Amino acid sequence: MALSQRRTKRLVAIHGWSGAILGLLLYVVLLTGAVAVFAFEIGSWSASGMKAQEPFTRPIDGTLRTLAAQVPGDYHEDISVFHNSAGHVVAFLHTHAQNDEDEIDEKGILFELHPVTHEVLTRREGFSSEVFGADPWGALDEFLVELHVNLHLPDPWGLYATGVLGLLMLASAISGILMHRHVIKDLFLAPRLSSRLLTARDRHNLVGSWALPFAFVLAFTGAFLSFAIALGLPTISTVAFGGDRMAFFERLVGLREAEDPTPAPTADLDAMLAAAAEAAGSVPRGFSVHHWGRADATVTVFHLPAEGDLIAEQQVFEGATGVHLGSKPALGTKPSLGSAVFGLIPPLHFGTFAGLLSRTVWFALGLVGCYVTLTGLQLWLQRRAEDLLWRRLARAVPVFGYGLPIAMAGSGIGFFLSLPAASTLFWTPAGFLIGCALAVVAGLAVRDSRALARLYGLVLGTSLIALPLLRMAMGGAGWVSLLSDGNAAIVVFDLVLLLAGVGIVLGATGLRLRPVKRPQSANRVAAE
Repeated sequence: MALSQRRTKRLVAIHGWSGAILGLLLYVVLLTGAVAVFAFEIGSWSASGMKAQEPFTRPIDGTLRTLAAQVPGDYHEDISVFHNSAGHVVAFLHTHAQNDEDEIDEKGILFELHPVTHEVLTRREGFSSEVFGADPWGALDEFLVELHVNLHLPDPWGLYATGVLGLLMLASAISGILMHRHVIKDLFLAPRLSSRLLTARDRHNLVGSWALPFAFVLAFTGAFLSFAIALGLPTISTVAFGGDRMAFFERLVGLREAEDPTPAPTADLDAMLAAAAEAAGSVPRGFSVHHWGRADATVTVFHLPAEGDLIAEQQVFEGATGVHLGSKPALGTKPSLGSAVFGLIPPLHFGTFAGLLSRTVWFALGLVGCYVTLTGLQLWLQRRAEDLLWRRLARAVPVFGYGLPIAMAGSGIGFFLSLPAASTLFWTPAGFLIGCALAVVAGLAVRDSRALARLYGLVLGTSLIALPLLRMAMGGAGWVSLLSDGNAAIVVFDLVLLLAGVGIVLGATGLRLRPVKRPQSANRVAAE
């Protein structure tokens, strides 16, 4: 059936609008992902500059035995111990029970401990979503990570959405490779300065060509993680294990299948942690105890990859005897191609394979991806500027481009202002929404695009400058105290925000820093 010209135009508009909206959402995932690379550092920085302790360098065995004696025996089924971004040691003693949504969830008691004295700072009881979501110190980094992972949509729809956006980015990367017939030439393309349009197009092609490999890796790993968690694992659990997720999980991670509920004291955890550090070549980042106080207890110690390795291994011990059973991959009990591929996905997606250096590179490449996405949308919409609908959509690009970082800075401002009242769980997302609202109002009120960009730049720059000042004003440690404690990372984080904010403000106002001319000497003036 032939379509009328009017209907065809409308379908083209719907197609274009849907593609542009997906592109803007992709920008959201890219920018939040670039920031989430430093989620742990953001958490440490936002926790009033608390000095991070090397995890488990102090004895933990006696503390854990004391905590285990304070909780019901059901909560001895599993114990997870790790340190959070605030530097505290977290011990979650829990079992598995059906929550209000008729799903099997972890239920227990979470203890937050001082990293040196192991004094109990907070004690929370409930399901995992309740006890882990009630930490006021971790509200900022948790909010930013969740924004990247699932856009704060309900499970599993948020993971579906980010998975679809990952596939969209993968399709863009593949189509970009196919479209760039002279991709090697484009890697060294000099932007033509004869017109603004040609300059923008050449810069987009140049930056996009260099970013193609990264875009492919990021898109594939992101889509894999989203769909594996939201679709793949639940499907396997239903088909192969009749919906018994606990049995599926135990088979997946390789827990011992034979059970022996005979009471038996758990061996010295400190000795097992020391043995695990020696075997793995890196300090433990956390550990779990399955069936505490039983003859079939298993202790699993988690590590970051050792120097020169990409994939981290886990060290497994018999809980009752402390005998080292050896190392195992994150998936299954023995190394395999599947476990190797699975182990590579997270470090390649989050850039953790080479420590701070790789994460810094991943952060920079994430910003490059944001630039390519926004400039691609602008170039595509500029060709359709004659149509009113497309001009309105083009108006949304700077609103999103500037509005998202402004809103993210707003979440930080809301976090610090509400920290003394311990109401960060409300004001962190509220600060983000306020930033979004201000960006939208400015986009509607200011019609001139250059004036709007200057306004956005001033707001973003001053917001970034305000963050480290608010951190210290709300009780955070000062630079002298931080440097004397050997915690220079917080100072560096403050300086990066200040310099970035000053640079953005100078760019928005059109000011430039010029070198100061040295005055001529009196003798030289006289000679002249």
